[in-house]
Amino acid sequence: MSKSQTSTPQTPEEEIAALRQQIVHHEHLYYVLDAPEISDAQYDRLMNRLKALETEHPGLLTPDSPTQRVGGKPKDGFAKVGHSRPMLSLDNAYNEAELRAWAARVAESLHSNDTLQYVCEYKLDGLSLALHYEPAGDTKGGARLLRGLTRGDGSTGEDVTSNVRTIRSVPLVVPAEKLKVAGLPPSFEVRGEVVMPQSAFVKMNQEREAAGQSPAANPRNAAAGTIRTVEPSIVAQRRLDFYAYFLLHGEGSERGEFLLPQQSRALAALRTAGFRTNPNTATVLTIDEVLSFIAEAETKRDDLGYEIDGIVVKVDATAQQRRLGFTGKAPRWAIAYKFPARGAITRLNDVLFQVGRTGKLTPVAALEPVPIGGITVARATLHNPDEIARLGVRIGDYVAVERGGDVIPKITEVVEDKDHPRGTREIVFPSRCPRCRELVVRAEGEIDFRCVNASCPARLSEELLHYASRGVMNIEGLGESMVSQLMGHALNEPTSLADIEAADMTGASNNATAV
Repeated sequence: MSKSQTSTPQTPEEEIAALRQQIVHHEHLYYVLDAPEISDAQYDRLMNRLKALETEHPGLLTPDSPTQRVGGKPKDGFAKVGHSRPMLSLDNAYNEAELRAWAARVAESLHSNDTLQYVCEYKLDGLSLALHYEPAGDTKGGARLLRGLTRGDGSTGEDVTSNVRTIRSVPLVVPAEKLKVAGLPPSFEVRGEVVMPQSAFVKMNQEREAAGQSPAANPRNAAAGTIRTVEPSIVAQRRLDFYAYFLLHGEGSERGEFLLPQQSRALAALRTAGFRTNPNTATVLTIDEVLSFIAEAETKRDDLGYEIDGIVVKVDATAQQRRLGFTGKAPRWAIAYKFPARGAITRLNDVLFQVGRTGKLTPVAALEPVPIGGITVARATLHNPDEIARLGVRIGDYVAVERGGDVIPKITEVVEDKDHPRGTREIVFPSRCPRCRELVVRAEGEIDFRCVNASCPARLSEELLHYASRGVMNIEGLGESMVSQLMGHALNEPTSLADIEAADMTGASNNATAV
């Protein structure tokens, strides 16, 4: 080991610079390459030492210091900023025929002697961001993060820079030496996707439920909601990831144009510059090879640790992209092949009813447990009486279940054939509340049945949890367990139709005896 590696910096400025370099190196290993070299405790010691030095010497604190990722003061709102070029959506293909038809249109629009090459990338299910970098403005050169924008309406996005800075897979600074190797100028734009890993999504929902909040529907919605949170400290806790997939010119006459002649080279340059890119990409020459990539991706998607909902196929050469151009809402040189929803057939064993804080009775299907897309599904919402009538579903039916948005289970239809006979028990909404036994009503023009008893224990529990939630009074520690103790009963578990009918029978018998 060289003397320069073992010697201790002699000045606070030198020690701060060395610590920042070490921390950025280890963050890149951990958050981008998934190859950590030190323990969390060792990393924390480096970070704590840097924080202490910056506190002692506030004049040496800079916006691109790793300590500034943890989040600053809450913002009142997000400023609107125009994009360098529109952030358009993609046209979709849902089967092989539609994908081949797109490829034929592309080939017809190019010169007959053109060599056509495609880049296949996983379609991450998250939130699109545009990151702008500018010259660092110091003697060392390099580029620093200037601004992070959401897609917004495609032409104008929201400035969420303070939140983007908390995402550890987003480089705050790209050193000059990395720019040189990657072949990038100090002013450029990176577009990519913010996603919430499944492990972070599960943890977040556990915390929300413990705080009396309703769980998020899926990782995509959770990522989008998180990046637009006005408190950066909350964003920092959510462990979002950013995957880069486009590289554009920054400020100047070519602003918004692609920097490199091929998309495949742009992905390689992004990796060299220190950005996280998805490793599951391929450069191919034929649609048959694209279809093979798609088939392989479908077998891997349950084990990725993050959600994908398809494959994006792009023409590789940017010169060809320019010739192909755009429609009013999408590029002609790219298409998203969407995976079919994952589903299975299972039996509807019972229907449960849950009472919400407004008194609404929600029917929940109790299913024979069935694996779908890496999870075991045992329940699915039936929404309301109109949805039950639309499906024509009965208890004992075999039903097709899909994970809507690949997360929320839903019943799509009743299956009836020789192997799947129809059930015989109609689903009837209870006439009395499952929890307080008061009459329920369905007002004229309303879809839902409701318990109108303001003292219903289910309603009171849900109202108290809502009152204590982060979005209302934000009372720490007043979660489900504490509310259960305060109310003196278990919280709002759904009640089966069989139990409701038994209670109705008991009530009728008691009434008859009393009379």
